[in-house]
Amino acid sequence: MAHTFNRTIIIGRLGCDPELKQGPKTEYACFSLSNSTFREGREEVQWHSICAFGKQAHICHDHLRKGDLCCIEGRLESEAYLHKGEVMYKHKVIAERVTFLAKKKPTADAC
Repeated sequence: MAHTFNRTIIIGRLGCDPELKQGPKTEYACFSLSNSTFREGREEVQWHSICAFGKQAHICHDHLRKGDLCCIEGRLESEAYLHKGEVMYKHKVIAERVTFLAKKKPTADAC
């Protein structure tokens, strides 16, 4: 069997506060992360679904907030599902390491 490698590293800002949920074996936290690339002089924003498990899920839930900058290292997972008779695919990153980089800057009207 050939050796394979599935590694994803994304740096971006949270689109929502992490939501802590109970799975069949362990707790997990899910949140979205955005980053952008530039093509032909235009900025293209991409959104990524992130899931962290166990202790890391609790840390993300307790310390990350919408707008915070972080680095996610993990593996990409895909799942197929049917929608109106058509096979669709959903991709998510399973976080194996989360590095907090910067808190969202407060807005001018914040106290």
